[in-house]
Amino acid sequence: MKYLSFFLFSTLLAITNYAQFSFGGGLSTTQFFNTQSIQNKKLLMPGVHAHVEIPRSGDVTLYGRCSYLFAQPNYDTLTSYVTAINPTTNPYILAVNNQFKTSYFTIEGGNRYYIGNDYDNGFSGYGGSGIILALGKVRKEYFPTDVSGVYIWQTDYQIDPTEIAEGKVFALGGYLQGGLKYTIPATGTLYTDVTLNYLLLANGDNNTALSTEYLSPLFFNFTIGFKKDLY
Repeated sequence: MKYLSFFLFSTLLAITNYAQFSFGGGLSTTQFFNTQSIQNKKLLMPGVHAHVEIPRSGDVTLYGRCSYLFAQPNYDTLTSYVTAINPTTNPYILAVNNQFKTSYFTIEGGNRYYIGNDYDNGFSGYGGSGIILALGKVRKEYFPTDVSGVYIWQTDYQIDPTEIAEGKVFALGGYLQGGLKYTIPATGTLYTDVTLNYLLLANGDNNTALSTEYLSPLFFNFTIGFKKDLY
């Protein structure tokens, strides 16, 4: 994470050397396609994003966006067993439900092309393409009580010490994007866009990471936000 923070800081520092750029952010929702095991379920992950644009000309910009997708649980609920720390505790074993929760940090970047007006003027449409890098965290989280709802187990029981409770997902792919924006003179720009992402590779570092339901070769991202032009 420290290397990622250093990269983002260095990128921001480099951007400030340009004579003109725009910086903004807003809300987003990501829709993953269902897998066969969870048909008819909506795999939605809400999030927030920040992005920057640097004009190459009046209607072409270099574009980058960072997004954080809030942790969401799998639809499937599993049951595991915890054992008492003190061997005299009764009951000695409890059944506890748990779920895998997934969050993502994504970075995307490429070129953006404006149609109708320049990127900092009036109403226009835009489109673009580029690459996306996604870093996911998958964590196994236990319910606070056992399956009967009688015992609060965390202080007197423990999970299997060999269990791996957290995993990481690394994914790399490309995207196509289209949207609309309206620039309010002397104020800023309102925008909304839809992005289709296609993953070229996706790896999990252990079985916990691979247990997420929030991973598919194709997924959509919808955003709405506000940006400000800086000169």
